[in-house]
Amino acid sequence: MANLLTYLGRRRAALLQRSMVQSEDEEVGYRPIEWPLLRRLLRVLKPFARQYTAGVFLGCLIVVLEMMGPKYMQWIINYVLAFTKGGLGGLPVHSAVKHVAGIMLAWALTLGCAITLQRYNILIMTRAGESVQFLLRKSLFAHLQRLSMSFYDRTKLGRIISRCTSDIASMREINVWGFQQVIANTLIPMLVATAMLLLTDWRLFLSVAWLGPILFVLNDKYRTKIGFMYQYAREWFTRVSTNLAENITGMRVVTAFDGQTPNLNTFNYLQEVNTAKGVQVARVNGVFQPLLELIRFLGKAIILIFGGYLAVRGSIAKGVGAVVAAYMFWDWFMNPIINFGNFTNLLMAALAGAERVFAMLDTQPEVQDLPGAKPLPRIQGHVQFDHVTFGYVPERPVLHDISFEAHPGQMVALVGATGSGKSSIISLIVRFYQPQQGRVVIDGADIRHVVGESLNKQTGLVLQANYLFTGTVLENIRYAKPDATDEQVFEAARAIGSLDSIAMLADGFNTQVGERGASMSLGQRQLICFTRAFLADPRIFMLDEATSAVDTATEQIVQHSLEKLLENRTTFVVAHRLSTIMRADAILVIDAGRIVERGSHHELVAAGGRYAHLYHQFATQTQ
Repeated sequence: MANLLTYLGRRRAALLQRSMVQSEDEEVGYRPIEWPLLRRLLRVLKPFARQYTAGVFLGCLIVVLEMMGPKYMQWIINYVLAFTKGGLGGLPVHSAVKHVAGIMLAWALTLGCAITLQRYNILIMTRAGESVQFLLRKSLFAHLQRLSMSFYDRTKLGRIISRCTSDIASMREINVWGFQQVIANTLIPMLVATAMLLLTDWRLFLSVAWLGPILFVLNDKYRTKIGFMYQYAREWFTRVSTNLAENITGMRVVTAFDGQTPNLNTFNYLQEVNTAKGVQVARVNGVFQPLLELIRFLGKAIILIFGGYLAVRGSIAKGVGAVVAAYMFWDWFMNPIINFGNFTNLLMAALAGAERVFAMLDTQPEVQDLPGAKPLPRIQGHVQFDHVTFGYVPERPVLHDISFEAHPGQMVALVGATGSGKSSIISLIVRFYQPQQGRVVIDGADIRHVVGESLNKQTGLVLQANYLFTGTVLENIRYAKPDATDEQVFEAARAIGSLDSIAMLADGFNTQVGERGASMSLGQRQLICFTRAFLADPRIFMLDEATSAVDTATEQIVQHSLEKLLENRTTFVVAHRLSTIMRADAILVIDAGRIVERGSHHELVAAGGRYAHLYHQFATQTQ
């Protein structure tokens, strides 16, 4: 077995290497990041336009104040040179020192104002950006609550988690500093530096102006290439996360079948490709950034050489200080471009993440309230299936032309082999899915035309593997009715017959159930789930093999109070326990998605058909 699993793992890794394994939910077709995506991201930021405007204004003011530095430097250099050459009319040394000190003090005050404003700017921009992050997470989580079961059937857990965590996290820097980076830290410095360089000396300006088109072409090619690469990198990171989540969730099976080696082979391959994609991004950055530094150095060299030549000839009216100022303004011009290269990395990662988040937000629930849907009033529990045909994939039906009727207060048992369609009938009643043909009718109302919330509040479902949330037993029971008092919870447990069993736990109702109920036995989990369902007081109650994991002693506790639980409720039971099946008012025998027999237990046994055969099998297994 171990050798076989190892071989299968290696085979799977080889297949992954030959073709990028694409699941049904995987994004296909990488494309350039375009303006519509950026425009949609801007719409997300719109509610905080005032904060962003204030932050950008402060950022621009800070940049202008900081960019006064070269001018102060120019004034100081020219003043000192003029003084040393006696060009200040014989001004005493102490007076010259005072003048220079005054310029330095003005410079210091300017920087002090910039630093003070920067503090408020950080607070404003961070608050706005974090608020956007909060809204994105809130919107995405709320949208996940509305999506149909079919979405979760075909979408891997790791992919969903990646959207809610790393993809949204990749957008943070852009949401916080995007506007300021583009406007205050890039456009304004470049425009001011260009203007100041032109005003300082037009010849020095023209000597480096030809480098502008080269910078534009380089940036355009870089942005296009890095955009594609970040999309690929994000996709492979998601695959790593998906594989990790899948293996952690199934660790018991992995360990039981000694599947660690093949799983590790697959994970290592995915991680190797993910790493390679990250290295490719770094390789492109490793070419682009040095090119920008080379252009910056070239501009500096041109200004120093040409400016020095003009200064020696005495052709610069504003003196040597103008050359130094031009040198510094060129630095101010190039710094935003080089920093914008780093910002482009963040922008491309953010837009790649945004594209995936928005794609999930754009996913429409396959089951949702139709226009004009009306709330379902308190129901009696009259359920009808009217020629229902349904398939999880419409082209492959699992239920074929199902028709039956359950009257209020009746118990209907669904019997059949695994995969025959029993659980699908249950899922249609609670509107997890929509039938492709026919109708599911409750109290005369087609459930496609009712508000889903009004239906779900009147139905209860207990599964074979029910889910418990991290927290106490009391919190898990109250999940069905959040406003229930402690006494109402205790009364529900007393009525269902689980009070004594829960009270015997280490901390009674305050016992922590652990993640997914890991601290509870299967029987204890089911008792908690039964109590939770009973507290909800549903009009239609469904048990999907709910007692198959319950031991005999626990089943007796449940069966003892089952009469009260099912009183005046329409109940559908998928069960393999004879004690549950025999007391049903009606039994539907399902085979390959069709009802092949129907009737009471005694009628079907007497008929000697498929149910009688199944009944004898059940009876033999329980002896």
